[in-house]
Amino acid sequence: MIRNKNIVILAVFYAFIYMSTGSFSSYIGVYFTEKGIGHTEIGVLTSIGAVVGLFAQPLWGLAGDRSKTKNRILILCTLLSGLTVWLVPWAGTMFFPLLFAMALFSLFQIAINPLSDAITLELSSKGVVRFSTIRTFGSVGYAVISIAAGWLFARHIDTIFMVTSFIMLACFVLSLGIPQVAGHQSGKNKVKLSEIFKSKPLMVLYGYTLILSTTMGFLWAFQAIYSKEQGISMEVIGIGLAIGSFTQFPFMIFFQKVYDRFGIRNILLFSGLIHILRWCLYSFALTPFTYLLSWVLHGGTYIMFYMCLAEYVNRHVVKELKATGQMLNSVIQLSVGKIIGGMLGGLYAAKFGFHNSFVLLAVIATASTVLFYAVSRYYTLFTNPKAKIAQSTGSTNIAE
Repeated sequence: MIRNKNIVILAVFYAFIYMSTGSFSSYIGVYFTEKGIGHTEIGVLTSIGAVVGLFAQPLWGLAGDRSKTKNRILILCTLLSGLTVWLVPWAGTMFFPLLFAMALFSLFQIAINPLSDAITLELSSKGVVRFSTIRTFGSVGYAVISIAAGWLFARHIDTIFMVTSFIMLACFVLSLGIPQVAGHQSGKNKVKLSEIFKSKPLMVLYGYTLILSTTMGFLWAFQAIYSKEQGISMEVIGIGLAIGSFTQFPFMIFFQKVYDRFGIRNILLFSGLIHILRWCLYSFALTPFTYLLSWVLHGGTYIMFYMCLAEYVNRHVVKELKATGQMLNSVIQLSVGKIIGGMLGGLYAAKFGFHNSFVLLAVIATASTVLFYAVSRYYTLFTNPKAKIAQSTGSTNIAE
């Protein structure tokens, strides 16, 4: 009975967390556009969270690892996210007040997903829940809200804040019932953050992830705006986002079997190829049909990196730095990727147009995939996907 209760709480919590993402980050660029804010400014506003996360997420990770329980930090962040989102509409159309509002909201919001993953992965390793199953509910929530939000925001874009706030406050209530997970540095056993960076395989993974995440950062910031310019309706955009969520289900459901059989290198090389194909569709053949097709391919992009990095850190990083490791995953995959993809991508798109921007993304994805293959093969990295670190030694060097 208790186990079933824990599963239900975490499943609904994950569904709501990704609902908030689907209702805010996917459509906030459209809100800014309708308020008359330019592409370059939108790039900055949608990327400021990534800038904040670049500095704040490692600190949130250490706070979680050094708190009596990681849950305390999660509860704080869900509550303040639900409240501070209202600062955005109150800022009106003035750029600097908007920038401050987006930064403060992001300060708390960016910690939620990686903290949730750190807690759930540790519960999963204890047999309390199964991470891949719980994470699947996150995509279910994202899919549901994407369809509903596409319909609602096409008519009342200002309701984006009411929807986001309500969902985040619901997450706060749910977080109170999540089983407690200790911060393993709450005593005297302190481990420096720098220990994580001693792992060559992890650094190679982070380099490859960063490059492809940059291309995804551009997509998240501008895909809705570009698609609308190409005559694709908000309803179709919402359906596309929902399809993208549903296509992630097979990989999440069968993740453990796929990861153990094919290994992280082969999975991420396959994902690189999917990135290339997707950017080519946006570059040369964007229609309502190919737009939806590109979201069918979404299941082979972001989620593959997300799940692989989460599992890799959970297996190979010492327990005293697990929350910090999950935060670094988020910094690399979301924060830095969004900074480069959103800010620099916005400048590039303003000068050369969206078409040329997506062509550049295809070139970048091709080069990075080839380079990752060459480096991992030359140094014989990731040859044993089941290899585990001896955590009791306190070392983060990967035994592969």
